Amino acid sequence: MKRSPATPLVLLLTSLASAVQAADLTEVANAAWSYDGTWRAARQTWEADQETLVQGRAALLPTIDASHRHSEINQTYESTGDLEIDGRSRSTSVTLTQPLFRLDAFYGYKEAKSLTSVAQAEFYQSRQDFVLRVAQGYFGVLRAWDTLVSAQAEEKAISRQLEQSQERFDVGLVASTDVEEARAAYDLARVNLIVAEQEFDIARDQLETLTGRKWETLAELRDNLPMEGPQPSKMNAWIDKAAYQNPQILAARYSAKAAGFTADRQLGAMLPKVQLFAEYQHNHNTDPSVSGGDPGNQLTQFYSTQPDTNSKTIGIEVTVPLFRGGGLNSQRKQAALLADAAGQRYQQTIRDISQQARSAYRTVEADALRVSARKQAIRSARSALEATQSGYEVGTRNVVDVLNAQQALFAAERDYANARYDYIINSLTLKSTTGDLQQGDLAAINQWLSDTETLNIYQPDLEGRSDALVPDTRY
Repeated sequence: MKRSPATPLVLLLTSLASAVQAADLTEVANAAWSYDGTWRAARQTWEADQETLVQGRAALLPTIDASHRHSEINQTYESTGDLEIDGRSRSTSVTLTQPLFRLDAFYGYKEAKSLTSVAQAEFYQSRQDFVLRVAQGYFGVLRAWDTLVSAQAEEKAISRQLEQSQERFDVGLVASTDVEEARAAYDLARVNLIVAEQEFDIARDQLETLTGRKWETLAELRDNLPMEGPQPSKMNAWIDKAAYQNPQILAARYSAKAAGFTADRQLGAMLPKVQLFAEYQHNHNTDPSVSGGDPGNQLTQFYSTQPDTNSKTIGIEVTVPLFRGGGLNSQRKQAALLADAAGQRYQQTIRDISQQARSAYRTVEADALRVSARKQAIRSARSALEATQSGYEVGTRNVVDVLNAQQALFAAERDYANARYDYIINSLTLKSTTGDLQQGDLAAINQWLSDTETLNIYQPDLEGRSDALVPDTRY
């Protein structure tokens, strides 16, 4: 069934586009819908592939050909006294042919229907890939921003630790090794900050490349999100659904069918072909000029008065390919082997997609647990840092312990942020394995964005956001 691929996303998502002042996921998706070259090419390819069915059906339908010939005639008959005829001739014909029995054309039509279904499945896969690219592009910017904020905060915290270590060394409270340890940690933090800045710029550029627009602000994720794991909660339900409607499985299934019909078509090419034909022809000779020859000769008299002619022909034609160098039989064998190979690929695709669905389910299930665990890990790391700092003040812990505790805290914060983004992307990936990923899923995730927390991606408040993460290390 042919449906227009060009309208669902815009109609579905525009209604939610005004939910926040900053650009949100729906706005980005709508921009990418009309700009992304990969998605536009997929839509055009889908439209082009629909013509395969028309071409496959054509071999079963009547064909009508018309021809017209205009000739200049000059003929000389030496046996009739150098009779010479000059004139013009016009011939018009119309021929109709209707296949009556052509197995190759019938199975060619079946093959074309299967190939059209393959194109449909591939288009659905392209649409799912588009949804994933939009989500990855949008949350890729937010992920890179959180990493950058954490890297900046870590650089500030270790910079303060280096200053304090230097001050304590200057008054003889600590050894020079404490300063060197702090300096080494600071140098590493600077490297991580440079990398984070680069990754943020790259993520921002990738979003612009996807949408063709320069975004000023993006809505950020809300703090509390319903990350409860896969729904439905039964893994077999996801696997069964994937085996039934995953686009890659559908494409492999219809490819196997098409290969089978190709084998049948090649077999049909070796069988007789029967067709009905009808032809109408009109011949008109324009004022022939006859010179020479015996005026009493019957040939001279005939050409002097040659009439127009009309002819009608109807009949049935049977053709049988008896021998063509063995090529037809070779093509039949080749098509049969390829059909078997396509069947094996179909079975392997089912196994592969089932495994992907199983892995994606377990990943999302683990992501839901990781989000809560990572959040608890932040609290534990913060408590550990406070205890380490207290021990450092009284001399039971050294600066390396403090630096390690600080790095553990910032790592926990980054892991928590990444766990939330991983949950979103992996949840969409899980739905894509079942062939159930729709544009509406972006609209649902759009509700997870904050109405107040926004990111100005060209003039972000990096100092303010990072200062809020820097723990108090003054003592």
